Formats: sequence, C-alpha cells, structure tokens
Amino acid sequence: MSDIPTRTIRFIASEDGKTYYGAPVQTGDLGLLYHSGTKLSARVLSGSPLSPSTKLTSRILSVKKLLSPLAPAEIQTIRGMGAQYAADKSAVPKPKFFNLFYKPLNTIAGPEDPIVIPQAAVGWDNDYEVELCVVLGKEGKDIPVEKALEHVFGYCVVNDVTSRGLAGITGRAIQGNQWGQAKSADSWCPLGPVLVSAKEINDPQKLALKTTVNGALKQSSNTSEMLLSVAELISMMSAGTTLEKGSIILTGSPLPLKSVVNDTNRWLVHGDEVRCEVEGLGTLINKIVEERGPRKSKL
Repeated sequence: MSDIPTRTIRFIASEDGKTYYGAPVQTGDLGLLYHSGTKLSARVLSGSPLSPSTKLTSRILSVKKLLSPLAPAEIQTIRGMGAQYAADKSAVPKPKFFNLFYKPLNTIAGPEDPIVIPQAAVGWDNDYEVELCVVLGKEGKDIPVEKALEHVFGYCVVNDVTSRGLAGITGRAIQGNQWGQAKSADSWCPLGPVLVSAKEINDPQKLALKTTVNGALKQSSNTSEMLLSVAELISMMSAGTTLEKGSIILTGSPLPLKSVVNDTNRWLVHGDEVRCEVEGLGTLINKIVEERGPRKSKL
C-alpha cells in the first residue's frame, strides 16, 4: 500500500453516515480527544488498511462515531495469552508453553462502547485487563522468532474483559473452570482507539501500560515485564498452526497493584468507567453496563 498512514481509525462519518477507514488529522491521544467531545476528522482510505491495494485519498471527513480500528469481519481469529506477567519476572523461568485461549468475534467493541455484563455474569467478579494488542498483516506458519515481528501490521490497546468468578480464578468456579465462558460475552474485547503502524513502534517491549477505574489506578506496568516477548509469542503460536493475516493477539495483562489484590470491592460494577492506556497507542475508554431485568440463575 502506498502512503501507509502511521495511524488508522475506523469511523462513521458525519457527512453521510457511512463507515470508513482513515488517517486521523488530529494528533495526540485520540481516545482522550474523542471522550472530551473534540471534533475529529480523517483522510479517507480507499479500503481496508490490510489490503495492499488500499490508498490514502485526499478526501477528509468528520468523525461522528469512532469504531474499533478493525471491523470484526476482517479479524480472522482472536488469540489471547494468559499468565504473562509475574510479581518478580527475574524469579520466574521463561515459560516453555504458552497459556492460550480464544475469544469469539462477538466480543469486539470500540471506544466509548458500553462493556455489557450479562445477567448470568453479574456478581461473578468481573475484571479489567489492559493489554498490548498485536494485529498481524502477514500470514505465517512455523515462524522463527527473529522473523516474527515482520508479520506484525500494527498495534492497538485492548481490554480483555474477564469474569474471574466464572474462570475459577477467585475460587468461585461453577461447572468447572469456564475460561471460554469467562471471556466470551458480547463487547468483552474492546479495541482502540487507533491502529498504530508497527513502523512507529520501535520496540514493543518498551511500552508503559496502565488501567484506571473511576480515576483510581488499578494496573501499572511495562511490556518489558512480559514473560514471553511479542516475537516469542508469535513464533510459539505459529508452531504447526497458520496465523492468518488480520488475526489479533492479546499479549497478556499485568497483575493488579498490590493495593488492589485484596480489595473485595475491586470488581467492575454498573456505571464504572474503565480507562486502558498503552504508551504511544492512546487511551481506550469504556463504561460498564449491567443488564437489568429479572435476575436469572447464574451459569
């Protein structure tokens, strides 16, 4: 693709109500700008940023609604990585195997979209997980570590919303440890606010990341603390398995702050505002909405 933009957004235009990809005109943290009501605009792309034939046009449109940086229809697979951070990285040996899980495409949401807690999950210790999200721009299988980053198109912020109770992590598991169920509700994988080209990120292992809930700091770390690097993750996940172009990888979330671990009121509830930030990628902001109506039996 000629004139590849360093930052790409997907949005609904004010002018005609249609959905476009574009290169934002404004600089700075687009998530914060959008949240503040700042009027955003973008130079329109002729197609998907993942397509080699897409071109950056001269047409500029106003942003009515900011969407997830990639359309769910273009995301082939969502792979996630668990247990990627430790209290003391130096005291933990590098994992020989990765803790892989998948999320369905219905989990994709965008900036300012509500994170909906379904009735079946209300009260089951629902949690935030700020993570660096990797978007693959090149298909590959059995990828060597030293070649792995060549397959990365770009990066964005992701909140891997998880029900700790349903996952069995807080000792409240029902019907076994439901990792799939615990991560698969609609809207439980918000992405955004912008897709940043891999060429703009010199080293994906040197990015600060943090989460705040209602302004209170809950997570704070750096991708340098990941047990497996982005390149190692891609290489391990591709062993005997084709990683498709357009697939995304959730690279793991830092542990909560020590002050948060034993807080019985730490779990997300209706009305909470969650902000996930990754250095150089912006801030992803979403509010928690619990489904109302007659309470059904928990799963």
